[in-house]
Amino acid sequence: MTIISTERRGSFLGVLERHWKSKGYKLVATSQNGLAANFKTQDGFQLEVLIGTTGQAHVSVTTPCVEKSEVTPPTSTPNGPDYSKQKLPAPNVKSTFWSNDAPPST
Repeated sequence: MTIISTERRGSFLGVLERHWKSKGYKLVATSQNGLAANFKTQDGFQLEVLIGTTGQAHVSVTTPCVEKSEVTPPTSTPNGPDYSKQKLPAPNVKSTFWSNDAPPST
């Protein structure tokens, strides 16, 4: 729900890319506009990160083929709003760093 400013979106993706590469994940594709990237793990998981038009980061994971198994429902309550049965709101959390309109200093 954090707003990532236009000036900081590339930095956010760079931090995430360096972290995932340090874990051994392979970068397999990026978008032309530089706001999306796809990675693959050693065990076949596929990760996608993209920055939406309003500055919210979206991360999705696709699992490799697995055998179907029973999964018990969670026993704990969510640590934040549960948006599973409603439309996601626009990002609304301001971060002093990621929402800042100034480019990050190097």
